[in-house]
Amino acid sequence: MEITKSIFNFFMIAGVIQGFLFIFITSFGKRSREKSLIFLNLVVLFLSLNNLQIALIDNIFTASNFFVRNLLIPFYVLIVPSFYLFLIHYLKIEKKITSFFYWTIVLFSLEIVARLLLLPHYYNQDKNLIIARYAQIEEIVNAVYSLFIFAKAIELLFKKSHLYQSILRYDDMKWLKNFAFFGSLLLLLWVLAIVLNLDAFLNPKIVIYYPLRLFSSFLLYWIGYQGFFRYYLMSDRIEIRNVIEHSSSKNKQVKPFEENTKKIEKFNQIENYIIESNCYLEPSLSLKSLSEELKISVSLLSQIINQGSQHNFSDYINQFRVNKAKEFLKDKSFENYTIESIGLECGFNSKSAFYAAFKKFTSLTPIAFRQQ
Repeated sequence: MEITKSIFNFFMIAGVIQGFLFIFITSFGKRSREKSLIFLNLVVLFLSLNNLQIALIDNIFTASNFFVRNLLIPFYVLIVPSFYLFLIHYLKIEKKITSFFYWTIVLFSLEIVARLLLLPHYYNQDKNLIIARYAQIEEIVNAVYSLFIFAKAIELLFKKSHLYQSILRYDDMKWLKNFAFFGSLLLLLWVLAIVLNLDAFLNPKIVIYYPLRLFSSFLLYWIGYQGFFRYYLMSDRIEIRNVIEHSSSKNKQVKPFEENTKKIEKFNQIENYIIESNCYLEPSLSLKSLSEELKISVSLLSQIINQGSQHNFSDYINQFRVNKAKEFLKDKSFENYTIESIGLECGFNSKSAFYAAFKKFTSLTPIAFRQQ
């Protein structure tokens, strides 16, 4: 049991240090004052503060009386609502959805007031039963409230995608949906721990909470890092897309080919269309979809591109994408944008595909090219 407790305490303290480092580092980024990242940092902060006070009670202030051990500051009730606030700001729908912000502040404030009202019993051992019963009821209320907020987050992700269609252009939300699954398991563990301690509220079995606390620490720090990098990536992509759309003529009016038009003229017409419409920036672009836009057969289009460019369709399109990426990588006004965001906005569907194509046509990685 002592070995298990030592391992648990080690991971708890390591997680607290990691959490504070995460907040410190992210507070100096170019987007640190944006609400999405503020609420994401609050998720990590409240988890870290909650774990810190648990670690202090278990390792340093072990002689703390019954009142202190049972009525720690309820930072944990703020974690799920802070994540929900991050989510609605990340999806840019905060004006369309109830945030429950004030409900959360009221609940947290009431629980602080309750501690002040119970403070006269600080040294009164005869009132331990009242304190323990209150602590149990408070945890049940907080669990129900957290489940309610988390259910709203799941509903938002899976049933209200129509509210954030514009964001789906930049993020498929798989990472958030995975978090929703594991978060559900985490909350079920919490409910299980409460149920197993219903009759032991005076001396709760703390060991039951060990897996819950470790799992919650790992999951919430993971969502912190994921949310931070995903938000930066998405924000960069939105700004890059705005630059591209602003500078593009978006002229998609294509004249049908005449039967007697020479292949070289057809190739030039195709290439002009690709450049003017910026269709190569769409990751879903295929030989079939382009042939439908140009109103010619797939086989003829493939033949014209192969003969005119000396490349297959994939390499031909990737050349345009690489050249566009080179423009951004050379532009000093984009030096703070991530390389991955540039690659994705230039039409590649993954970072690895971008790096492979870039090196194929330049013999350099995007990082090396930017440094030059």
